Amino acid sequence: MRRPLFFILPLALLAACAAGSMPPANPSRVTLLSDTLAVHFFDGSVCSADIRTAPSGRFADCPQGMDYAVVVHHPSIAANTALAPLFEPYATITLDRPADGRHWVWQTPQPGESSDNRSHTSTIHYF
Repeated sequence: MRRPLFFILPLALLAACAAGSMPPANPSRVTLLSDTLAVHFFDGSVCSADIRTAPSGRFADCPQGMDYAVVVHHPSIAANTALAPLFEPYATITLDRPADGRHWVWQTPQPGESSDNRSHTSTIHYF
């Protein structure tokens, strides 16, 4: 009877440690279409903001607690046309997570776009 308890107790302790707080998810990609910034995280969550009304700020109703700033350098090639929602403007997107001081920067659109469904933004640097 003692032997099963000896094996179960360490497993229960490990499970209790694993069930503790999970670190926040990091952003995996960003999209900037029709004045909407969408940040996709590795845990599957997506946070978005209307950059027309607020080009910088904190994502509302976002479980990640992250600040954003978007600097549009110039509009997309299809600006002011019916195709505008399909093209990203040329912009720099900065994400900051104050909780741990991490910082990400993206540029849109990424040079050399391909025809697949991946995001065409590139991470410039992250620290």
